[in-house]
Amino acid sequence: MHAGYVWSMGDSMKLIFPKNIFSSILNSVIPDELKKEILFNESSLICKSLEYHTSAVAMIPTLDLVNHKNLFVSQKIGISFDGVLSNAYFYFIEKEKSMQKLFLRGDVSINEILLSKIIFKELYSSPVDITLDTNKTPETNRDYIIAGDENFCLWNYQSSISIADEVSNLIDLPYVNFVFASPDKDSLIEFNKQVAAINIDKSIEENIGNISANLDIPTRAKEFVKENIDSIYFEMTGNEEDALNELIKLVFYHGIINDIFDVKFV
Repeated sequence: MHAGYVWSMGDSMKLIFPKNIFSSILNSVIPDELKKEILFNESSLICKSLEYHTSAVAMIPTLDLVNHKNLFVSQKIGISFDGVLSNAYFYFIEKEKSMQKLFLRGDVSINEILLSKIIFKELYSSPVDITLDTNKTPETNRDYIIAGDENFCLWNYQSSISIADEVSNLIDLPYVNFVFASPDKDSLIEFNKQVAAINIDKSIEENIGNISANLDIPTRAKEFVKENIDSIYFEMTGNEEDALNELIKLVFYHGIINDIFDVKFV
């Protein structure tokens, strides 16, 4: 917004979301005023969208902040996990003796790439080569990282390893997977005001039966989401702010970034 512009309730705020079941769950409870203009994009391209929609508010993968430190980040709302429910999972070949390469599929973001390298170094003391899988269908003799809804539609996620669970164990805090961010501070302040009017976590827990029924995933996956809804957090609290800062420190300690930086919370 240009200098002197005042955001009014008559304006239509543009939101940019990744298209996954967790953004759908959140979208079911946010105020109608915010739903007038929603764009969906691949997770890896959302920050790029903010270069063109500079007054928009977007749900971005947290580690995109490494390359976009100028963005303001909401202190009110995000998506965090601390259990088996996750937006990304590892699938390993059974009885495999060694692992050298991981293949990426789905709605992949920088989070899956960087955190997979860190997890393997921390937990398995092993470097791993990560490659994007461009095949139409996965191969049976490969180890995979799957991001997004493909997990719940095509894979046996209940026999996989939750990346969220692994990261949460590493930092001893929830894994903050997505945050709401904007280049425009005024837009984010207005967004915060509107979402602050509802108790998001409580509203989702109380209505998860109806919400999950509308998700575009198989019935078994809907039940899995319902059973584990208490391991996902949509509200940002001091705990999630600490968790995001710890995530950035983790990336720094592994030499991926040169300096620890302060997140511009609003």
